[in-house]
Amino acid sequence: MPKNIDANRAQRQAQRRNSAILSAVLSTLFRLLAAWVLLWMRTSTTPSGFVSKLLLLVAVLDLGSVLPIWISLRTRLKEIQGGEEDAAAQY
Repeated sequence: MPKNIDANRAQRQAQRRNSAILSAVLSTLFRLLAAWVLLWMRTSTTPSGFVSKLLLLVAVLDLGSVLPIWISLRTRLKEIQGGEEDAAAQY
C-alpha cells in the first residue's frame, strides 16, 4: 500500500482510539459524580428508611457500571487495533 493510505489509516485509528478513551473517561467521571451526589443526598437530607436504601442501591449500581465501561474500552481498542472498521469500510 502507498504510504499516504497507511498514514491516513493510522490517523483514523488514532482518532478512534482517542475518542474511545475520552468517552470512557468522561463516562466514568459522570458515573462517579452521580454516585457522589446520590450518597451526598443520602447523608445530608436524612431521607426515610426506604428512600435512604434506594439512594444507596442506585449509587452502588452506578459505581458498579464503571468496570464494564473499561472492559468495553479494552474490547473497543482491540477492534480498532485489528482494523475491523477499516476492513468493513471497504465493502
